[in-house]
Amino acid sequence: MDYSDATVIIPIKDEPAAEQVAREAIARLKGCKVIIIYKGSAEFGFRHRDLRLIKQTGSGKGNAVIQAAKYVNTGIICFIDGDGTYEVGDLKKMIAMVQDGTDMALGNRMHNISEKAMPGYIQFGNNVLTATGNILYGMKIHDSQTGLRAMRTDVFRSLGLKENHFGIESEMNIKCRKNHYKIAEMPTKYHVRVGVSKQFKLVDGLKLFLLNFKLLFD
Repeated sequence: MDYSDATVIIPIKDEPAAEQVAREAIARLKGCKVIIIYKGSAEFGFRHRDLRLIKQTGSGKGNAVIQAAKYVNTGIICFIDGDGTYEVGDLKKMIAMVQDGTDMALGNRMHNISEKAMPGYIQFGNNVLTATGNILYGMKIHDSQTGLRAMRTDVFRSLGLKENHFGIESEMNIKCRKNHYKIAEMPTKYHVRVGVSKQFKLVDGLKLFLLNFKLLFD
C-alpha cells in the first residue's frame, strides 16, 4: 500500500528512541513523510529524503505539534510519540480508517495494558480524564490521552488548536466532537518506554482535568 498522502509527526525532547521510530515509519509506511520536531539537543545520524528535522521554538508538546503541522502538505496527518512505546505498524490500520471516512482515528492503549508499561496511578488518572470528557461532551472514547493518532489534515487545521502542553490531546478530542467530526478507535499495543519517563504528575493531571471544563466555554 502507498502512504504518500500521509505525514507522521514525532514530537520529542531528548528521546533516545526517536531515530528508530522514524526509521520504522519510513520503512513500514512506504512513501510517507516524517517530521521530527525536537526540543533541546538532538543528534540524528539517520537521513532520508522523506525525513524532515525541525527545531522547536518555545516549549510543550502541543506547541511542537502545532508548529510541525504547518509543514504538512499531505491529506492525512499522524502523530506518534518518539519514546518507543507505540507500534509504528498500528498506524497502517489507522490511516486506512481515515481513508475510509473516519475524521480522527485514535489508538486505544487501555484495552490490554500492563502495569510495567503504564503504572496503575497513571492508568487511573487517564481513566478519570477520559470518563470526564465522555460525560461532558457525549463522547465514547476509551483512551483520551493517547499519543497515537491519524486524522484528516483539513480537520486538524479547522480545530484552531491552542493548548501548548499535554492538553493538546484533550483539545483535539473535544473540538472534533464539538464540530461533529467522526472519531473512531482501534486497540493498539503499548510498550515500556525507552529512556527517562516523562509521564505526567498529579499537578499535570489536575490541569488536564480542569481543561475538560475550560473547553466547555471555548
